[in-house]
Amino acid sequence: MDSIRRGERGKQKTWQWLMVLTAQRGLCTYCGRSAATTIDHEEPIADQGADIWWNFVPACDDCNRWKKGRSARRWVVDMDLHHRYPKAGFATRAMRPAVYAGITRRVERVQREIADMDRREWFRLHYGDERHRNKTELSEILASCKAELRRYPHYPWRTPKLGTSRNVCTHLMCCGYQHPKAEHMVAFLEREERDAFRRAVFTERAHEGDVLGRLIREYLLGKERGGGMAQHSHAGRRRD
Repeated sequence: MDSIRRGERGKQKTWQWLMVLTAQRGLCTYCGRSAATTIDHEEPIADQGADIWWNFVPACDDCNRWKKGRSARRWVVDMDLHHRYPKAGFATRAMRPAVYAGITRRVERVQREIADMDRREWFRLHYGDERHRNKTELSEILASCKAELRRYPHYPWRTPKLGTSRNVCTHLMCCGYQHPKAEHMVAFLEREERDAFRRAVFTERAHEGDVLGRLIREYLLGKERGGGMAQHSHAGRRRD
């Protein structure tokens, strides 16, 4: 299990931080706008909330402090009461109803995302060796992780696998170079053509290497057929 014993808060491994902070497109679950920089326990530790991945959501520093140890549902109720009765002191700051009304839905969505087993395995296998000692180092690793994810046309953990392994990622999108038939080849394409190719591969839910391999085989087959017809034609002329 990925749980942390009570009294060891903040001991989550680097890859666990990354899998949470990149969820919800890297944005705070609560306001939905600011960059997520911290992990929040949706059900607070003070209310016996579990210190485990399925209770984590990405949050910005402001919303984490503003939530003040309440569950997301309790916080939404308090903000709604504050909106109705602003002088009663249900909240210290106001959030627009259009924003806080979506908090519960965003929490459910982001927790489903974090609970994706293939996604969690991808972060463990790709970033399990990373270590951070402070928030600055974490920010640097997070920026690097986000840059890697932006390179893929879609999430690599949703692509087919080469096989099964407990210790090595086998997803084609990110680790297809490990395929025994993989070859590094250079294609001369305009930027628009490359982007269009990646979108087409994404739509097909395939891997670029698979599609390129298929096109090359079709090209070679066409050459073989063309060459065979040419040879047959030359032979016919010789007989005449």
